[in-house]
Amino acid sequence: MGAAILPASRYNPAMRPNLLLCAALCSLAACASTLTQRDAESLAERAEKGNVQAGEALEKHAKAGDPVAQRMMGAMYSSGRGVPRNDEYAIEWFRKAALQGDLPSMHDLAVMYARAPGKLKNTAEALKWFRAAAQKGYARSQSNLAYMLIEGEGTAQDLPQAKSWLDKAVAQHEPFGEFLLGRMYRDGRGVDKDRARGLELISRAADGGVREAQFELGLMYHDGAGVGKDDARALEWLRKSAEQRYPNAQYVLFGAYWRGALGLKVDKTAGLVWLQRSANQEFAPAQFQLGLLYANGDGVKKDPSQAYAWMLEAAKNGSAEAEAFVRRVRSQQKKQ
Repeated sequence: MGAAILPASRYNPAMRPNLLLCAALCSLAACASTLTQRDAESLAERAEKGNVQAGEALEKHAKAGDPVAQRMMGAMYSSGRGVPRNDEYAIEWFRKAALQGDLPSMHDLAVMYARAPGKLKNTAEALKWFRAAAQKGYARSQSNLAYMLIEGEGTAQDLPQAKSWLDKAVAQHEPFGEFLLGRMYRDGRGVDKDRARGLELISRAADGGVREAQFELGLMYHDGAGVGKDDARALEWLRKSAEQRYPNAQYVLFGAYWRGALGLKVDKTAGLVWLQRSANQEFAPAQFQLGLLYANGDGVKKDPSQAYAWMLEAAKNGSAEAEAFVRRVRSQQKKQ
């Protein structure tokens, strides 16, 4: 994605922003001095480092209706840099800028709706804003819209339409779009299978920093699928993906260190580090595996309470095996 966020007067992160803009304030948007992208980023960077004056200046521009400043405020709240992370505030600021036609904000707003937890998640709004930005030529939104069409998220699956949007994104050299289109060609999904074209696009996406593409390319080199089998290159790409916090790649690296695969020597300490990182991102297979290790005392000190805790988390995230483990433990507890 592939993969794709205030106080009434003083810059005080502990206070809630004024959510309502009166009509007079709205009318100021057209005449307010607009920050350049560079100036807004400079203010945001200083605010993230604790510069109160920079934060106040950025907030002042945002509240006056400057869409670039509003986007920067949204980014700060979505990342938790310089202010406490707050998805609701991020959505509010991105929406203000999006309603003024700021394309990056339209995209970021869609991302927030797609990824936000609980009641803030709104797939229909995500689809709406990705489509709005895509129709205006924003390549990242074209790729994300295509992803939703491929997976049937919030809409009926439509591979031809997804392919059309990906062609537009790839024409702009958008890496996530290259990855998605590459997978379609590699797997023959919605297009005639073309492994060479698939490898070309996935490789470009991996070079462009798409962690999912790096992971897929690593697996392709490991399996010799469409490329010559090459464990050294497989490890290189899997490590790049894992270092970008992709939990799937972190989990595979755990296995490589644990078994001594991909040319690595057995190193259970290093393997546990990667497993823990993957589990911490709520990746159910990693959570289940970590629970097993604690249950059996394999590579870690045996700890039934830790085993149960990780199995419970894995079950919450969809692991049927972990759910069965939890049921067995509870059944045993009732018999005691």
